Amino acid sequence: MTQQTEDPIVIPSARTGRPPTRLREHRPGDSVRIDTNIPASLAVRLYQTSRETGRPVRVVIADVLTQGFAAEDGGSMD
Repeated sequence: MTQQTEDPIVIPSARTGRPPTRLREHRPGDSVRIDTNIPASLAVRLYQTSRETGRPVRVVIADVLTQGFAAEDGGSMD
């Protein structure tokens, strides 16, 4: 299970073959932009859920990821 902490979180670069351009250190509650391509079949579900619940797509995505990681960890990430 993931532990909540107030310590800074360092996100390493995902790129291979070149060094990171800067150290990405964030507080646990900071928002971090992630650019990705996902299948349209997943995107439509995210947008439908957003519309049905009245929540922003970014919030729906964060909730889905949190639930998925919690299930993988065998517990809640809250």
